Amino acid sequence: MTSRRRLVLLGGGHSHLPVIVAAHGWHDRVDVTLVSPDAQTAYSGMVPGVIAGHYRAQECLIDIERLAGRSGVRFVQAAAVGLDPVQQTIQLGDGAVLPYDVASIDVGATPHLAPALADAVDTGHCGSMTVAPCKPFPMLIDRLDHFIAEHDARPRPVDLCVVGAGLAGIEVSLALAFRMRRHAEARVNLLCGDERLMPAAPRRVGAALERACADRGVTLLRDTRIESVEPGALVTGNGRRIPADLALFATGATAPAWLQGSGLALDPRGFIAVEPTLASVSHPSVFAAGDCASVLQHPRPKAGVHAVRQGPPLAGNLYRCIAGEAPVPFIPQREALALAALGPRSAIAIRNGIAIGGPASRDYLGTALADALARRLWRWKDRIDRAFVGRF
Repeated sequence: MTSRRRLVLLGGGHSHLPVIVAAHGWHDRVDVTLVSPDAQTAYSGMVPGVIAGHYRAQECLIDIERLAGRSGVRFVQAAAVGLDPVQQTIQLGDGAVLPYDVASIDVGATPHLAPALADAVDTGHCGSMTVAPCKPFPMLIDRLDHFIAEHDARPRPVDLCVVGAGLAGIEVSLALAFRMRRHAEARVNLLCGDERLMPAAPRRVGAALERACADRGVTLLRDTRIESVEPGALVTGNGRRIPADLALFATGATAPAWLQGSGLALDPRGFIAVEPTLASVSHPSVFAAGDCASVLQHPRPKAGVHAVRQGPPLAGNLYRCIAGEAPVPFIPQREALALAALGPRSAIAIRNGIAIGGPASRDYLGTALADALARRLWRWKDRIDRAFVGRF
């Protein structure tokens, strides 16, 4: 009789969702355990819509504890704090140790912050200023909703700052401006560390998103890198003070700190280095996907769309590894389609350096047709997002 093997899934991120579903058919040869500090996970594609008020927070949440139960997967609500790939054990925050035969890691990433900002983000305040990272989702929404409720009860001139002008920061600032559209005294500022938005993308893409910000009254503060905070203000490296009553951080991704002591091979930024099969380059019994992993042969941006697409091949390769078969390489598409929300129920589509819809298409379609296209793109995005959540 074949002995049952132990598969431990660390994290309930987008890549692990198809694995949990697939595990329903694996009970003949494997015991599966899912470890996550949260019983629910947020689908990142709908977060700007929640901020804008188009969705209730619950609509973008997936109950991974319930999903695990339906698949016969044991659920452990805890955070991983260490991994020993030689002894094949995982250390949890509550002191427990889990042995594994095969492990898969999908614990995401955290916003990159200057050390002087960490205390303010942890506590949520610096003086009267409310501070929140854009991940984790429950913290973001709890602090944002509390701030807006207080402002609604006592409207006053306020400065709302979003730090980080990648696509996530742009969507968050546009959503926030739409949410506060009836409050003329609320100013939304998007703090960009470079001279233009999305400097790695073609200029026409950044220009279209800058027009979208102008449409919604979002002020761009260029060449602005925040290094510290003081009560009521964000402070740049050269000492410039930027008034802020609310500061949301959507800065670049940082790997979980505990990976440094895991013994796994890491890339120069501290993310788990994996083969195209999603197996660790140093320990083939450990797999990783999503934002916490870097496929060395196929580098891609840290984005939810790539994590989603890694899910099915990850599930297949985990089962192959359990069955003693060779894993199959997964080659991601070079350019993924991004549907970026613009605040109201409209969106821009971006792929291969080309953007269409709304301000990206007005020069050749005219305002009416371009805005109609943007609304149609939103409806398409809405169907995709709801369908993804609905699957799980």
